[in-house]
Amino acid sequence: MLTKSQIQAFPKVELHCHLDGSIRPETLLKIANQQNLPIPQELSILEERMQAPQDCSDLNEYLERFDFVLPYLQSEFALEAAAFDVMEQAFEDGVAYIEIRFAPSQSMEQGLSCPQTIQAVARGIARAESIYPVKGNILIIGMRQESVVAISQIFSESISEEKVVGIDLAGPEEDDYVLKLAQTYQLLIDGQNVQLTLHAGECGCIRNVYQAIESGAKRIGHGIILKGDKKAQEFVSRNQICIEGCPTSNVHTKAITDYHQYPFREWLTAGVPFCLNTDNRTVSKTTLTDEYVHMTRHCQMSESELRLLNETAARHSFASEKEKEQLIHRIRHWQINE
Repeated sequence: MLTKSQIQAFPKVELHCHLDGSIRPETLLKIANQQNLPIPQELSILEERMQAPQDCSDLNEYLERFDFVLPYLQSEFALEAAAFDVMEQAFEDGVAYIEIRFAPSQSMEQGLSCPQTIQAVARGIARAESIYPVKGNILIIGMRQESVVAISQIFSESISEEKVVGIDLAGPEEDDYVLKLAQTYQLLIDGQNVQLTLHAGECGCIRNVYQAIESGAKRIGHGIILKGDKKAQEFVSRNQICIEGCPTSNVHTKAITDYHQYPFREWLTAGVPFCLNTDNRTVSKTTLTDEYVHMTRHCQMSESELRLLNETAARHSFASEKEKEQLIHRIRHWQINE
């Protein structure tokens, strides 16, 4: 069985990591204090406010943790510091490539423009890249509870910004949301060098997954609704759409009861392309290493499957073709020490 240290050292690829859900409490404390913003000074209190409770009831209660963090991410300084922090965590976690996603509109409440928020995050990523051997890119989120006009504007102002490689829709998931919001991204993915990943099937109906793929999504965030649905799994497999799996988050939101229930073997058998991700490192109190350890302990993940899932992540990433080739070569040839 793979050990935690072997998994941590392995060059992993993460495609689903939210900026505002992954800032370390100590970093948020520094951000607040340097901006003279009121915040509890005890890390234990911050952790309680930022992490999902053990008895979290559903996705909506899980998402409440973001309400505490967002008021502190309203400046370029804060966003740059947050992005650097997540990149630093990725390096410590043995991640070789990460796509960090965030919603610019959530950080525009005190006057920042959409491009300013993205440029700040890009600076934080670039600063970390100059120090650590980890590569990062940005995914832009439109919040599903906002208007079509507002989401469309965010996307149109984002796609030309440095390091933006894809767009996403997130937030509370309603059935058939794709039909209501597809116009916010359709023209962009048809005519621009930007790709689409959509949160779907995290807690909503299976139609969301079908509609997301039919409207151009190359990846699906969570997709846990596929569990037990052979017809939907065959559809995803046939279209070679990657599921961005987030086991710990799914446990927290009660999509599954425990790690044994994660459809790891089911999806491998069905040929569903998927990879593992943290979703929110702080909210879910996890690392990418932890996610793979859980699959090793509860689903008997092997070394070859560790390579397969990370190669799948690299292949379905929105990185350049050259970067993909380099990642896949490193994953295939990495020597796991005994």
